[in-house]
Amino acid sequence: MAPEDNDPVLDWPLAVGEPGREVWYSLVSPIDGSVAFWYRYTLLSTTGGRQEGRLWAALTDREDPDRSTFVTRSVPFADVRPQGGPFSLTIDDAELTSSSAVGSIPADDGDDVAWDLSYDPDPYSFTPLRSQRLTDVLAKTVGTGKHWSANEAVRMNGEVTVGDRTIEFDDAPGHQGHTLGSSPPDSWTWIQCNDFADRSVVLETLDIEGTLSICLRRDGEVHALNRLKHVVGPKSNATEHDEPGLWRFSGSGEGVDLRVTVRAPEEVKWQTVSYMAPDESLRYNAHCSLADVTLTYTVEGEEPVTLESSAGRAEWVGAEPPLAGEEYPPEW
Repeated sequence: MAPEDNDPVLDWPLAVGEPGREVWYSLVSPIDGSVAFWYRYTLLSTTGGRQEGRLWAALTDREDPDRSTFVTRSVPFADVRPQGGPFSLTIDDAELTSSSAVGSIPADDGDDVAWDLSYDPDPYSFTPLRSQRLTDVLAKTVGTGKHWSANEAVRMNGEVTVGDRTIEFDDAPGHQGHTLGSSPPDSWTWIQCNDFADRSVVLETLDIEGTLSICLRRDGEVHALNRLKHVVGPKSNATEHDEPGLWRFSGSGEGVDLRVTVRAPEEVKWQTVSYMAPDESLRYNAHCSLADVTLTYTVEGEEPVTLESSAGRAEWVGAEPPLAGEEYPPEW
């Protein structure tokens, strides 16, 4: 990663009523894919004067969905300390850096959640658009915000505790990103996976309201389909089917052709949450941290390769709840 890709962009704390939202999120699952842990550090300032730092954490248990949990807590800006060069974000007693994460959240049922994880930073960051100049223009004119998958594929070590349960992570596939903006899109779909049998392979795809960016990494090579021609136009990446729980897409260029199917298994618990945007509208997130992924790719001059994983991180987000009938916790 570039050293600045996790650095705070907004000048926190913002003035009361000045809209802004900056989020650092991360996911990790052990190699056996038995559970997945998803955690976030968020700073928010709304037009209505709401201001907070917030921690949230979700554990998804594949074998026993009833042992899955989702918790959050907020703190005032007086207890938030963001800094760059090097990056560090402290929210109360929790701290995130570009190579570590510690934090804790009390739970109403007594099964408090805590985490202590470390990893070597990923030297590569993926962005939805390769051109930072175009990204800056769109952020200013359209309000699309910015995103960096600052640690797109890392191997994490440490532990997560939920109540009296401790889950160890040893060389576990993980991901950490950084996003911000004053006006988030109405909808997006996202997948990241670095838990294939070929451990050098990493897949990440982001579809923002029909514009699709794809990144495939293999054997140290990066095939980033995120130029303007890949995102819009007649030869752009294509979503063939997209509904919560099933997503098919394809892309071609940068020396690779690929097709992907993402499925949310019926037995895996969805993590559902609603969160507040800076204009005080809501975004509803349906997240499957243990999604099935089938990836078929062909590198120029080579035979096609098909890989599967049962530990993809997939989410469907919208201004309306993506999953009808699911309960979404109150806005935070």
